[in-house]
Amino acid sequence: MGERTETIFGTELIGALEFDPQRTVFATMELPWKLVMPRLRSLPRHVVFVRSMERSALDEAANALLGIDTVIGVGGGSALDFAKYLAWKRDLRLLLIPSIVSVDACVTHSIGVRDEGRVHYVGQVKPERLLVDFNLIRAAPPRLNRAGAGDILSIHTGSFDWLLGHTRDGERYDRQIAQRGADLLCELERNAAEISQVSNRGIRSLVELFRAENDLCEEFGNSRPEEGSEHFFAYNAELRTGRQFIHGEIVCLGILLMSRLQKNRPEWVKALLQDLGVLHRPADIGLEPSELRAALSTLDEFCRQEGSPPTIIAETLGLSDAIDTLMSDL
Repeated sequence: MGERTETIFGTELIGALEFDPQRTVFATMELPWKLVMPRLRSLPRHVVFVRSMERSALDEAANALLGIDTVIGVGGGSALDFAKYLAWKRDLRLLLIPSIVSVDACVTHSIGVRDEGRVHYVGQVKPERLLVDFNLIRAAPPRLNRAGAGDILSIHTGSFDWLLGHTRDGERYDRQIAQRGADLLCELERNAAEISQVSNRGIRSLVELFRAENDLCEEFGNSRPEEGSEHFFAYNAELRTGRQFIHGEIVCLGILLMSRLQKNRPEWVKALLQDLGVLHRPADIGLEPSELRAALSTLDEFCRQEGSPPTIIAETLGLSDAIDTLMSDL
C-alpha cells in the first residue's frame, strides 16, 4: 500500500496551514471557502470552484492551471474529488481538508467522476496530508456529518453481495478481509452515539473507519469489500432523477432496501440508522415515491449496462413484484 497519508486531527489546523500563495491552488466550493478563508494566514492567488464533476469540465479546469505545484482541496466529497483530479492530471502535491465527513472521499485514492451522468472511478492519487479540523467540520449541519456512516454501513450489504458472487460464480474472495470488514461494522455500532452527536470522538471515529475500510479495498485491489447493490441503487437513483443526493443518505436508503431484499438483518440496519441519526427515508432526502419505484424497477437493467459485479439484484426474480414490499414503511 506504500507510505500512508499523514492524518492530523485538531481544532485550529486551518490557521496553522502553511503554503506558497503564488504556487498553490485551492479547489473548493463557495460555502466551505467562506468558512476557511478568514482563518488562513495568507490568501492564495488561485482559487477554483467545482461547478461540475463531469470529466470534460474537470479536464478544462486542470488544463487551465499554470505555475502551480500544490493543490489544497477544501470541502465535501465533490470538492475533494475535484482536488484529487487536478493533482492526478497535473502531478501536483496534494493536501485535503474535509469540511464535512459525509463520504469517504477524503481517504480514497481513486476519483469519482461523471461521464454523461454516470459515476466512474478513475486515477490513483495519494494526498501528502489530511487535515481534520473539528471546528470546521462541526460548522456544517450535523445531518451532513452523520451521513458519512453510510460508506461504512455499506459493508453490511456489500459483503453479502461479494460472498454471493463467490458462492455462485467463483468470484475472488478473501474471508479474512471480509471478517475485518465485519469488525468495522461493530466499531461503527459502538460509536453510533458519538457519530450522531458529531462530537470530536465521533468525527475521528468516522475518519479512522474510512481509513481502515480503504485499507481493506487497497489490499484486495478494488472496492468489492464495501460496495455492492446499495451503491448501485444510489448511482441509478441519481442517473434516473438527474439529481445528486447527499451520498451517505441515498446509500443508507439503499442499504435498508437491499438488506430487505437479501433477508440480511434489515431490522438491525433500521435500528442502527436511527441510532446514527442518518436520514434515509425518501421524503427526508428529497426522493419522490415514483422516483424510488423507477430506480428500483430499472436497477437490474442498470447493473447489466454498467457491467456491475454480481449482487442480490441479479438473483432476484421479479424484482418489480417485490417493490411494494420493499417500500412498505418508507
